[in-house]
Amino acid sequence: MRNVAFSSVIVAVALSACGGGGGGGTPPPPAAVFTSLVIAPTSPDLVFRDTLQMTATPRDQNGAPMTGVGTATFERLTGTAVSVTTAGRVIADQPGSSQIRASLTSGATTRTASTTVTVTALSTAANVTASGVGSTFSPDTVKIAANGTVTWTFPGPETHNVTFDGTPPTGGNISDRNTGTDARTFANAGRYSYRCTRHAGMNGAVVVRTP
Repeated sequence: MRNVAFSSVIVAVALSACGGGGGGGTPPPPAAVFTSLVIAPTSPDLVFRDTLQMTATPRDQNGAPMTGVGTATFERLTGTAVSVTTAGRVIADQPGSSQIRASLTSGATTRTASTTVTVTALSTAANVTASGVGSTFSPDTVKIAANGTVTWTFPGPETHNVTFDGTPPTGGNISDRNTGTDARTFANAGRYSYRCTRHAGMNGAVVVRTP
């Protein structure tokens, strides 16, 4: 009888060590499967001569990003508004729209994603507002054609100025004011960075391009 009881104890311990008699424990998660390709940004708006780097991210059945499945290639499907490299570098060539597609093949699986890029012509005029209460220029960056004009509005009560970091356009910097408007015309292409010297971090830029 003592031998039988001792044998029963050994069997019980063995079953316990094996997970209670073959329960199996927690099964491993299913392997990631290349399910979709997500292109970004979606529906971007560009101005003539803008450049943009697009990305395409492979995702699994749960929507999680994947690695090690390869690199997507890009192509232009429609329109002539932009040109695009196979690596996804987009250049805005002319006003209009173009559809861009990304493709990625991993093993026997190919996934694609597409989006439409819209290009607008350079404007000859732009408007910027210096915040009435706060320390921002809105928008902080504008793009215009050469010989175009930017008008700054100062609604008050805050006092601001427009001080260019380099050579200012004709008319020079805009001195302190908290009311009215002031305009400057930019004859030459380039980037004109400026700031309000009264408020740290209050910065802006005018990007001038030759059509």
